[in-house]
Amino acid sequence: MDVQILDQRFGIPGVRFVPFGKGLTVIEVENDLASARLSLYGAQMLSFAPKGEEDLLWMSGFSWLETGKAIRGGAPVCWPWFGGSPVDGRPPHGFARISNWNVAKVEALADGATSVVLSLTQADAPAGLADFDFALEFSAIIGRTLTMALKCRNLSVKSVPVSAALHTYFSVGAAEKIRITGLDGQEYLNKVPGAPAPTGKQLGDITIGSEVDWVFCPSESVVEIADPVKGRKIRVEKSGSRSTVVWNPWIKKSAAMPDFGDDEYHSMVCVEAANAAADARVLTPGGEHVLLQKIGCSRI
Repeated sequence: MDVQILDQRFGIPGVRFVPFGKGLTVIEVENDLASARLSLYGAQMLSFAPKGEEDLLWMSGFSWLETGKAIRGGAPVCWPWFGGSPVDGRPPHGFARISNWNVAKVEALADGATSVVLSLTQADAPAGLADFDFALEFSAIIGRTLTMALKCRNLSVKSVPVSAALHTYFSVGAAEKIRITGLDGQEYLNKVPGAPAPTGKQLGDITIGSEVDWVFCPSESVVEIADPVKGRKIRVEKSGSRSTVVWNPWIKKSAAMPDFGDDEYHSMVCVEAANAAADARVLTPGGEHVLLQKIGCSRI
């Protein structure tokens, strides 16, 4: 939809629709509490900065910003599958992140935050990728904290297995200097290719010194990223999730990804609220599920 039409229908003070990349559209939000950018392509948060703070989210300088390719950074919506597709030839992490979403509602809330709701149906998905009828809703509340919620409803007459993640890339001063707390003592699946063991158990804080691709399951805990370079602590809370993903591609994988700079692994880490591995859900006909992630920060 044309940005002028979107502005006329949904624009409110502090919210505007602007062109982005190669034919994409983003919603720019500026209120007294924070600023943010949300792409209609993929329902993907691209930035979120509480007033007085640098952006909490990270974007690659090499990301493709065009239809048909996933955006590298921000908070991609992985749905209805996380990781590789259960059907050969389909894109990894589902089709929600490569679909054009519809604007359902934009409003200013009484506490000064801004609420944005986007929607997606089977008819909106890329051809041949959605094999059941569904209603998907992504909502974001942009205030001193950012709350993102993915609500899915199965409109078909059969039960449907669904896995998902809010694949959030966080901006850090130096990945090798951060400490990630909240997962001590929890077991994880080790998805790093060639890992010496398929599973592990975290002991103490997580530090990054090599490729990390771990799915903690079961895990419902609050996670914090202590960043001494930026002098802040990012707090990640969630609900509707019993799995947490921690990811950093490090040197070799970064060099192999064309939409990721060779040295960009220093400046990011992913901590993801997920429904992955044993936490994948089965939606019965008419069934619903909500995956929610809330992020904020404090100074250290």
